[in-house]
Amino acid sequence: MVMAFIQPTIERLNVTTTKEEAKKKTLTAHDRCDRCGAQAYVKVSGVSGDLMFCSHHFTKIMNDPNGKEAMEKFAYEILDERDFAYDQ
Repeated sequence: MVMAFIQPTIERLNVTTTKEEAKKKTLTAHDRCDRCGAQAYVKVSGVSGDLMFCSHHFTKIMNDPNGKEAMEKFAYEILDERDFAYDQ
């Protein structure tokens, strides 16, 4: 099995996966953004539950220093499938 390193969304998270897993889409059209109801491409698992975000809202949060800090405190795992948002 060949292992590939995928750059984590948040620097402190270490994410390794196989090349096959890296191409596999987990979130579906039924997964919706908690902010606007658009299709979710990011799932953040945190200390008190899961949050789902569309590409726009996750990027907006991570570009804001306060939002990024809050996300880093909350998250222990981030599933980021924003690359699939443009594969259609």
